[in-house]
Amino acid sequence: MSHVNRARAQRLMRERGLDAIVLAKPESYTWASGAPAGVAAFFRRAGACLAVVPAEPSAPIQVVTTELFAPPARQALGDAHVWTHSDWVETADIRPWAEGDESAAVLVSRAQAQRPAGFARPAVFDALAAFGQLARLLKSAGLAQARLGLDLDFWPVADYRLLCDVLPGVVWRDASATVRAIKVVKSAGEIERLQTAAAWAEAGMVKAIAAIHHGVDRSEIAQAWQAGVAQAMQASGRRMSGQWEYITVGPLPWQGGGRVQDGDVIKFDVGCLIDGYSSDSGRTFVCGQPRQRTLDIAQGLQDAFEAGLEVLKPGQPMSEVHRRATDAMHRAGFVGYQRGHFGHSLGHDTFCEVAPFLAQEAHDLIEPGMVLAFETPFYVDGEGGFIIEDQFVITATGAEPAWSLPRPLQVLAL
Repeated sequence: MSHVNRARAQRLMRERGLDAIVLAKPESYTWASGAPAGVAAFFRRAGACLAVVPAEPSAPIQVVTTELFAPPARQALGDAHVWTHSDWVETADIRPWAEGDESAAVLVSRAQAQRPAGFARPAVFDALAAFGQLARLLKSAGLAQARLGLDLDFWPVADYRLLCDVLPGVVWRDASATVRAIKVVKSAGEIERLQTAAAWAEAGMVKAIAAIHHGVDRSEIAQAWQAGVAQAMQASGRRMSGQWEYITVGPLPWQGGGRVQDGDVIKFDVGCLIDGYSSDSGRTFVCGQPRQRTLDIAQGLQDAFEAGLEVLKPGQPMSEVHRRATDAMHRAGFVGYQRGHFGHSLGHDTFCEVAPFLAQEAHDLIEPGMVLAFETPFYVDGEGGFIIEDQFVITATGAEPAWSLPRPLQVLAL
């Protein structure tokens, strides 16, 4: 199913003078259509799949996709709203005659008899054919002369030039910011995926913490986290589409680390994915007796987190979260501390960090329905990697965390 909030999309598109948006980024195609982008999208070129979202909510979302992945698109949107082009994968559907005794060659020839003369498959897919189908779609929808936006932050220059050649009468506008503004407020289904993924990641954390002891290797801690995630996933009956971890041990945070020694800092930054939606949370531990500088860094980050959390609520600009967290670190004595952002949106994308960011220049207002990862990290060569990070659902009154694990630095006895 589509996760586009059509009323929000209408308001934002009208504010920006757009009649429709054409989405080529595979993740945005799936978000808009509710259908998989298909294997042609693996090449990350525009035209493999295209979704057209009109500003008018009563107008249907329509797509251009490969023949191979047309069935799930038709199931999601209806036959009339799916336009197809060929990819390189050879197929045949012999089901109507499969009960007979004819040879495979005869059945396949019968299934393929409706192909036009001269039919040939492209090496991967034919963007010219895809854009031609887009032109037909736009004409049928009354959008051929409309004000149309593109997710230009995805488009390769060569593909954009080809699009302009195929549709010379269209003046395309960059709708990248508009798409981000629509996507940042999540549907109930998106929130459920992100919350469930976060719960799995936290279950893995419980297993990982229990596995920490003197001499244990970083890889063994990671394996324990993965085992805990797998156990939680199996108990839920759901499927996971991926997982990632940045677990570091010891004084050099960008080298991963080896076996745990007394005084080592262990940083967890972990996430799980459901249908491409990635959670993102983190905690920091110290093994055995902590050094004073470890405690100082951890306390500064804790103060910064609490300061930012005070304004992580609807109506506050994202830049205010950044300002509060930065000021707290400076008050803690780290006067040169600068962090480009203190968190980000979450969603279905190529990476877990999705715009907008909790950054100094981000003046977007926080809204109910957002899912934001708020973090206060610090990477200090010679001491270790530190992070406090929680995934929050923004409600009408504040922010609800996905994890229940304590945020302050935890001291583990060895």
